[in-house]
Amino acid sequence: MSVISGAPGAPGAPGPYRRLLGEPALRGLAVADVCARLPQGMVTITLLLVAVTHASMTTAGLVVAGYTLGQAVTGPLRGRLADRYGLARVCAACGCGYAVALLGLLAGSLAGAPGWLLVAAATAAGLIVPPLSPGMRSLWSACARGTLRQTAFALDAAVFDFAYLTGPVVASVLAAGVAPAAAVGVLLALTGAAIVIIARRSPPTGADAETGPLLTPRRKGGRWPIVHPLWRSMAHRPRSAPGPLASPALRRLLVTGGLLNAALAATEVGLTGYVRQHHALWAAGPLLAGVSAGSIVGSLLLGARGTGALGGEAARRLPRLLSCYALGLAALTAASLYAPLVAVAAPLAGLCLGPSLATLFNLASGASGASSASGETAGAVSGGGTEAQGWLNSVMNGGAAAGAALAGAAASQPVLALALSAALAAAAAASSARRHLQPAQVRGVKRRRRWAVRLTLCCALGSGRSRPGCSTTATGPRRSRCATPTRWQMCSSRLVSGPSGSSRAASVPRSGASSQAAS
Repeated sequence: MSVISGAPGAPGAPGPYRRLLGEPALRGLAVADVCARLPQGMVTITLLLVAVTHASMTTAGLVVAGYTLGQAVTGPLRGRLADRYGLARVCAACGCGYAVALLGLLAGSLAGAPGWLLVAAATAAGLIVPPLSPGMRSLWSACARGTLRQTAFALDAAVFDFAYLTGPVVASVLAAGVAPAAAVGVLLALTGAAIVIIARRSPPTGADAETGPLLTPRRKGGRWPIVHPLWRSMAHRPRSAPGPLASPALRRLLVTGGLLNAALAATEVGLTGYVRQHHALWAAGPLLAGVSAGSIVGSLLLGARGTGALGGEAARRLPRLLSCYALGLAALTAASLYAPLVAVAAPLAGLCLGPSLATLFNLASGASGASSASGETAGAVSGGGTEAQGWLNSVMNGGAAAGAALAGAAASQPVLALALSAALAAAAAASSARRHLQPAQVRGVKRRRRWAVRLTLCCALGSGRSRPGCSTTATGPRRSRCATPTRWQMCSSRLVSGPSGSSRAASVPRSGASSQAAS
């Protein structure tokens, strides 16, 4: 697959979505995205309906909890394996085990197996679920560049919301109207279709693009070449133990993502508690669907802009989007004081959710590797992109669990739970506003300017004139510096020290000889 770089054309040129879907390679990725996302919306209700066939609701809840926990624990590991050995290869291997585990869960449920066996099968399915979600974002980052990159991530966020809007409906209709096996079959068929499309569409990565087929590890003193394109793997290059977590920007994004998903989970629990308090539990589904609909509209509007895909502008846009999301949740909290307004405030509350997620995933894809001059990063190509998205998925799942627990503790006061969700969104906005999200080049320039100003003040206040080895004339503060770390320590110590009640300039010796003796 070639890397597509979208650039805005002249007036009258096709829009971003037409240009994105007009490329056969990216159109195939869009189809794979739909096939990968819809099972994610189906899996929770499918597991519940399969487990309650001959088990209690408590066991069904443990089945879902085991699946979610297993998925969160191994997410980064599966992402690292995908970066190391190739996304298609890892997805195919995990897909086989995933199908076996889900079919085992279905067979055990129909046979009336003990509850612990059902929980174990669901946990095993979560541990080896194919890394399609982080892998798709990694492929979007590698294959859609320029202005199309923002459109791609916005489309991915819209498909994500659409899947969680329609997936439970499809799964419940199949499981209740046909049979639980039908829901499991459709889920596995869509997952397999996504894996096949990814295997055909994913570009050669790592050393494959340069040196061709790689060699497998030694076997009895020999090496066996792998030539099939499905099994191409990335080069075994040295990597630091933390992997993508060595990036400060990614670590900050993990905190932001956890707080954002905690706010979303708290909103869901708070709205459910609100309608239950008003004896209208039937309205929980429509209200949550309204939040998802607003998120889809916001994502599509962001993608239609087709600009601002570079890291610097995306980093500046994320705090604004999260602040608007927090304001939307605050408006939803205020609207809950008068019940008819909640139906209007729910879509408005979700309007900035989808754009926030799209921008967050876009920044995460560029925070895991070395940035180019334009601020873009081919995380999927350089390695670490899928693992970075896997870490983000795991942290966001943990944030969702924490947000749901906190909102559940305040469920007796639903207004308080909704206010908590707004506070969590505001915390996410504050976290994303830190300077770690700025490009490395901008941070380096600002850091050098700060040190130059400090050294200039040190030299000026330390002696009242230029010290030997310091340059403060002719070129201004930008070129001022101390020649050696020893001189910097001398200047800085004399800047901050001195006898009590005396000025700093008076406490510093005036002669160069005495200053060298002091050093």
